Amino acid sequence: MSMTVDQERHLARIKSRFTQLMDAKYRVGQHEHKSNLWQVKCLPEVLAETLDLAAYVLTLEEQVEQVKTLCVEVNQDNIDPREAVKKIGAIL
Repeated sequence: MSMTVDQERHLARIKSRFTQLMDAKYRVGQHEHKSNLWQVKCLPEVLAETLDLAAYVLTLEEQVEQVKTLCVEVNQDNIDPREAVKKIGAIL
């Protein structure tokens, strides 16, 4: 499948960021748990981690909507852009 140069660059950024994050997270987990992940029973943790992920995703969705609302408010001249930026900083 052929992709554009921009799509290839985007994919490269995602892969690079994922690798950095996975490396750091794995090392922190190893330091905290002192065990080999491949020898740990992972299934009990999957549900808890899945619920955490869902809570984070739904919260992020709310935060994005708050930011979008602030952008609309700025475009309608209902709020000073500097105040909107401060509020966005607090949200994110």
